[in-house]
Amino acid sequence: MVRRYFSGPPVSVGQSPAAGGPGPGQDPMRAQGYQTQNAASPEDFGQPLYDTMEFPAAGVASLAFFSVPQGQSTTLIRAGAAASYAKTYRDTNMQNANVVPTKMFKFIGVSIAFRHLTEGLVTNPADRDKIRMGGWLQFRIVDKDVLFLPLAHVPEVNPFLVGSTTLNSTTLLGTAGGGGNNVPMYVFGVPVTLKPYENFQFNMFWDIGTGNVTTTNAVDIIVTLHALMRRPT
Repeated sequence: MVRRYFSGPPVSVGQSPAAGGPGPGQDPMRAQGYQTQNAASPEDFGQPLYDTMEFPAAGVASLAFFSVPQGQSTTLIRAGAAASYAKTYRDTNMQNANVVPTKMFKFIGVSIAFRHLTEGLVTNPADRDKIRMGGWLQFRIVDKDVLFLPLAHVPEVNPFLVGSTTLNSTTLLGTAGGGGNNVPMYVFGVPVTLKPYENFQFNMFWDIGTGNVTTTNAVDIIVTLHALMRRPT
């Protein structure tokens, strides 16, 4: 097969530059070997998706997780103050709202964590209980619901450790740190696959009206979707 590239004598496809041809970089039939991402040879490793949203003390009807990516601002707790901050890796690893381009995830479970406005307050455990016992979650990929679940079923990665002293009747509060890959989670009975560029939603809801959920102080909720990630090499 002979083609003419620009000017000069006819050359064969793939003919080397030394022979007067266009070289492999100009041959569209050979471009596959020079791409920067090779989908035919992906790499797999453990990488969850996580995101943080604030539950205000006055209560809220719903929170949409994974919808505010890094660099965009929302109300969060930092250094004991609730204010508008731009999200960083401290808060989320989402680069885009509700979608992860170029990467595929296989979700295996979900867990939650809490960050309080003032750590150590005796009212903090009750605030958590109100949030967990009064709400539920919806996990949706494109137009299909994957999971509905009461928040009370979702394990915490930083549960409270409560103690008391008999000397002065003081209650001591602390939280347990996350245990890496062995943290408790609600395990999906069947792993859930999220393909590149697929839209997904993870929302929490609370009843608003008579008996609506309120807390003593604002509380950040951190959602972790435990997963295996596949990306091109």
